[in-house]
Amino acid sequence: MTNETFLMIKRLADAPGACAFEEEVAAVARSYVSHLGTIEEDFLRNLYIHRKENTGDRPVVMLDAHMDEVGMMIHSIKPNGTLRFLPLGSWNKGSVAGIKVLVRNADGEYIPGIVASKPVHFQTAAEKAGGAMELDDMVIDVGAVSAQDAAQNFGIRIGEPVVPAVTTEYDGKRDIIMGKAFDDRIGCAVLLEVLRRLEGEQLPCDVVGVLSTQEELGLRSAKVTCNRVRPAAAVVLEGCPADDTFTEPYAIQTALKKGPMFRHMDKSLVCAPRFQRYVLNLARKKGLPIQESVRKGGGNNAAAVQTEGFGAPAVVAGVPVRYIHAPNCMASGFDFEATVQVVMAILRDLTPEMIAAF
Repeated sequence: MTNETFLMIKRLADAPGACAFEEEVAAVARSYVSHLGTIEEDFLRNLYIHRKENTGDRPVVMLDAHMDEVGMMIHSIKPNGTLRFLPLGSWNKGSVAGIKVLVRNADGEYIPGIVASKPVHFQTAAEKAGGAMELDDMVIDVGAVSAQDAAQNFGIRIGEPVVPAVTTEYDGKRDIIMGKAFDDRIGCAVLLEVLRRLEGEQLPCDVVGVLSTQEELGLRSAKVTCNRVRPAAAVVLEGCPADDTFTEPYAIQTALKKGPMFRHMDKSLVCAPRFQRYVLNLARKKGLPIQESVRKGGGNNAAAVQTEGFGAPAVVAGVPVRYIHAPNCMASGFDFEATVQVVMAILRDLTPEMIAAF
C-alpha cells in the first residue's frame, strides 16, 4: 500500500462522522474526486460523483459506500456533570466502557471524554455477577464537576454527536491497518480509489459514485440515493465483519488477506443471483482473490437498491474488517487492493446487454 493510499484511508477514517453528522467525511472525499466530474450533494449530505466520461445515454452502474460510523448522541447532562447518551447505530456494547471519545460541543469543537461506568470497587455483588453492562448504565465524563460547568465551560449541549477518539495506523511490514470506522470508511476509500484509477478511461456503462449517509440507522439515505440515481445495477462497497478469529475453520467465509467477500445473502437481502455469479466467475477468470458468504445477520444498502423505485440488481463487495461496530478495527492493505481490482474489473467488463440479462 502506498503512503498516498494509506493517507486517504486515514483521513477518511479519522474524520468524525456519526450518523447524520457526516459532513467532515464528505469534505475529505471531495478533496480527492472534485476533478473527476460533477459533484452534487443533497440535504441528507449524500455525495454524488458523476464521472466526466459519462455520456448520459447509457445504463448507470452505481458504486455505493456509506460515510457514517456507529456513534452516540448526547441525551442529557446529569447534575454531577456527566453525560447520558444514546447510541447512533448498533454498538458491540462489550467494547464501549472505558474508551476515549470525542464530544462535539456548542462551538463545533470535538473535546475529549471517557465512557464511564461504576468502578468495580463500588459495584454490588449482584452488579458484578450481571456480566457486561448495558449502554444505559454508562455515562460520558468530559471532566466537568456539575451540569452548569459542563454547559458553560465545556460547551456541552444535548443533541450533539460523539465518536471514538481513535486514529488510524498502518503496520506496513505486516500489512495491518488499525483504526476506527472501517465500516464503512474502508469502502469509501475503495470507491474513491476506483474512480481515481479509472479517470479518463472509457467504460461500457456510465458510472456514478455515491457516498451515502445514515446507513447504520436502517439504510435511510439509500432510499433517497437510489431514487435519485436510478441505477441499472449497483456494487455496494462495505467494510464487512471478518469471522476468522472465532469461527470453525470449515465455516470461515470472511478472512483477512483472502480478498473481498461477496455475500449471497444476509438478513436484509438476497444479492441478485445472476449478477453475483457473474462477479464470482469474472474474478476467478482473472485470477483475483475473492471470498463468498451466506450470512444470517447484517444488512446493507444493497437491500434498498434492489427494492426502491423500479429496483436494480446489486452485489456487495466487502473488505474484511475485524471488530466492526467497536471503537477499534483491523483490516489489511491486501484486501483493500484486491477489492479495488475486482471492482475495476467489473466496471470494465459489464455491458448494458449483461445488465439486461441479470
